[in-house]
Amino acid sequence: MECDRLKRLVKNWYAQVQDETMAPARMVTFMRQHVADCATCLSDPFVRPEIEKITTLILPPEKPRDADAEEAAKGTSAEAVEEVGNDPDDVETEDEDDDI
Repeated sequence: MECDRLKRLVKNWYAQVQDETMAPARMVTFMRQHVADCATCLSDPFVRPEIEKITTLILPPEKPRDADAEEAAKGTSAEAVEEVGNDPDDVETEDEDDDI
C-alpha cells in the first residue's frame, strides 16, 4: 500500500475492531470506500489484493446455511405446537381446580 492515510486509517479501524467498538464488516466498508475515493489508492495496483487479505483476516468465516434443515426444524416445531394445543384432554375444567 502506498497511501499513508489508508495505512493510518486501517490501523485505527483495526484497533476499534479489536476493542469491539466497530464491527468488522463496517471496517471493510470503510476501507473499500476510501480506496474508491482516493487517487493514490486508485493508482496503486497492489491495494485491492491487500484489502482482500485484510478482509479475510477480519471477517469471521461464513457459516454454510442448509435451507432444508432450517425448514425441517421450523416444520417440526410447528407440528409439535399444533399437537399439544389440539389435545382436548389437556384442557382443565373448573371442576378439576376445585378438587385441590
